[in-house]
Amino acid sequence: MRLQILTVLALSCALATAAYGQATPSQGTPPQPGTTSARPVGHLPKPGTTAELPASAASVKPDDAVITLEGECKSGGTSGCVNSVTREQFEGVSNASKRGATVESRRNFAMDYGKVLAFSDQARALGLENEPRFKHILQYVTDELLTQALYQYWSDKFENQPDSKIEEYYKENSQKFLEGNFQRVIIPSQPAAAEVKKPTAEEEKAYVEKVRQQWVAGADPATLQKEALSRMGLNGSVPDVNLKDQTPGMFPEAHHSIFDMKPGEISQPFTDAGASIIYKMVSEQEKPLSEVKAQIAKTLHDDMMRAKIQELLASVKPVLNEAYFGPEKKPEPAEVGANPAQQPAPSAQSDAAKPGPPKK
Repeated sequence: MRLQILTVLALSCALATAAYGQATPSQGTPPQPGTTSARPVGHLPKPGTTAELPASAASVKPDDAVITLEGECKSGGTSGCVNSVTREQFEGVSNASKRGATVESRRNFAMDYGKVLAFSDQARALGLENEPRFKHILQYVTDELLTQALYQYWSDKFENQPDSKIEEYYKENSQKFLEGNFQRVIIPSQPAAAEVKKPTAEEEKAYVEKVRQQWVAGADPATLQKEALSRMGLNGSVPDVNLKDQTPGMFPEAHHSIFDMKPGEISQPFTDAGASIIYKMVSEQEKPLSEVKAQIAKTLHDDMMRAKIQELLASVKPVLNEAYFGPEKKPEPAEVGANPAQQPAPSAQSDAAKPGPPKK
């Protein structure tokens, strides 16, 4: 009977983890069959999660039963049989699936498992585990969990980066850890009102240079920004010209040269789609290694994860039978974005903090 319990625990965890994780357990609602895990690949919880337990738990031994099912065994047991799950068995599954971090949630998870065991016993009595549909689901879920386990294996492997590697990255990528305070003037080139005539390329170039020269001569950048917007019929809110605590990763790569400027220096115009942008360096400093150590460790972790993923993907390519699946649809053309003058200041997300492969 213990083997049956273990099998039920393992399979029910695979099939129902997503549903349990997204809803508060209900005392009156049985588990819903036929739902495969909706958890994104790469989010397999790390084993060995430490959970909150009552003080009395210290007296419960690993082989002691923590869940007991009293009643009739539908799948062939004797009337009044007792199925039990030991502490070791239960904690193996609850810790691996990150169910039950608190005393209350752990109790709810245990009650859910009791229901899973009861319903799965009834399913066996009906021979449902021999149905093709069940076997297909089991195969898919197994493969999906193995994929997640591989991600977790790589993630754990690259988790602890040596100090020497972190220091090396810091020295080789020092520009990424510069932090500057800037002022910025956005000069849109696309009219926002029907009565505004679109300037020619020569007119636009002349106006942008005029704005830059006025700024160099000491003009207020906030005034220049307001005038540049009004010129194109943009008379609403004016974006703040002050950009504080900026890092290179917050700007397009083509704009990174602004970090090479000296305080007080005003850049040449950067021409992007729909606008030209001029920056002034106010001040600059380099973040100390101690402040960015964790950030670098995550960057190295994510870079190594990407490399592993790309290595595997490069070695295997799914090829679909178009007679069965139909031809691949071409991607829809990207929508033209809003006027750059209406865009917020650069994101506070740096290069080293950009999204990477899933992290536990």
